[in-house]
Amino acid sequence: MSSSITTIPQTTFGATAPTASPGSGSGAGTGSCQVTVPDYSVLRKQNISKINDYYNTLLSSYTKNYTDYAKQSGSSNINDRTYATTTIMPNVKNSNQQIINLSQTMINNVNQDNDLIIEQKNDLANKMSQIDSIMSNIQLLTDKDTEMTVLTGAKKDSLNSTLTSAEDMQFTTYIYLGISIMLVLLIIGLIMYLVYSNFTSTNNKSNKNNNIYKNITVNS
Repeated sequence: MSSSITTIPQTTFGATAPTASPGSGSGAGTGSCQVTVPDYSVLRKQNISKINDYYNTLLSSYTKNYTDYAKQSGSSNINDRTYATTTIMPNVKNSNQQIINLSQTMINNVNQDNDLIIEQKNDLANKMSQIDSIMSNIQLLTDKDTEMTVLTGAKKDSLNSTLTSAEDMQFTTYIYLGISIMLVLLIIGLIMYLVYSNFTSTNNKSNKNNNIYKNITVNS
């Protein structure tokens, strides 16, 4: 008779790194210990090896129990047949059930891993979408900055052109103002010259008339 195996071996899927208890190891008194987590591929191989060993153990137990049951149940001895029915058959059923449980556990693990992969894929797609949106905003800001730089340069050129035009206009205004002042002075001078000439001519005529009058008076 073989003993039945009733527990599934513990694996490290989803397990967290252990921490040392206070007072253990060289870090006694600190309450924590640095533990190196093995590489995922190595850890996966170790877990698969444990599951295979456990499955093979279950299969060997099931095969042996079933072989013993077949021998004992076909025996001509009633005690052997009774033993096969009451003792060996429960062991066969137990081994068979554990194989079924292991298979179902593996299916559940595969489904869980698949769900996690899909979740991570969706999360990655969401992050990629966010990255694309951020990159698009950065490109938009870059284009806006370039546009503002061009507009600023155009405004500076326009301002410089306006200042140059204002300076040219101011210079022209000064020239026109100077010419106007010269014309005004010239007109004033001409008027004064005409007034002075007329006044001198009138005096000369008056003096001439006086002289004629004096001559006439003397001759008389």
